[in-house]
Amino acid sequence: MPVREVESPAQGIWRIGKRPDPLEVAPPLSAGDLSSARTGNRFDSPTGTYGVLYFGSNLMGCFGEILGRLRPEAAVVELIKGDWAGKGFMDPGGIAADWRHRREAIRVTVTGSRPFLDVESAATHRELFKALAPALLALGHEDLDVSVVRGRDRRVTRLISGWAFEQLDEDGGRRFAGLRYVSRISSDWECWCVFPDCGLEVVERMPIRLDAPGLKDAATLLGLRVF
Repeated sequence: MPVREVESPAQGIWRIGKRPDPLEVAPPLSAGDLSSARTGNRFDSPTGTYGVLYFGSNLMGCFGEILGRLRPEAAVVELIKGDWAGKGFMDPGGIAADWRHRREAIRVTVTGSRPFLDVESAATHRELFKALAPALLALGHEDLDVSVVRGRDRRVTRLISGWAFEQLDEDGGRRFAGLRYVSRISSDWECWCVFPDCGLEVVERMPIRLDAPGLKDAATLLGLRVF
């Protein structure tokens, strides 16, 4: 059974990026970080040779993914709860307005005809395990399923990214535009990892105001408050 291929939404996909260029690709991981299970983002290059961009099908998912990294640890909240407010500090879980001001939301459409590899599909998992079995077993994974794909071991997800990036079509060009996946935080949030040589057309740009679609809902779900 072949891997599952999907198209990105016709109306476009969203990204929350830093000004002035929200589509700037972050540098790949350094050689020293590639062996770490927790370093970097989910589908970064396993070899540190290319960078990727991350998008969501809607703004709530974008906000949820990026704000999820800012959640305070439970131990920290317990340690300082009720104490900071009396001293005039922002409560744990508060996100300063500067966070919004330094970013903007951008919607793009993916140009070209290349599909995305659906890493949520069981058919994809089976083919990936066949291709990556020695490396996965060396990392302690005897199977590849949703729990592993959405797990915390970024060495595994980087392997998946690298495999997809190296696949070629019948004409010798790159087979995939990137990866379609689901957020670890919420299965309702569909996400996209876009490879660097994929064409993007900007449809819309907007500042991040407090009433931005999905911002309040994502923050509330995560126990955060954005100022």
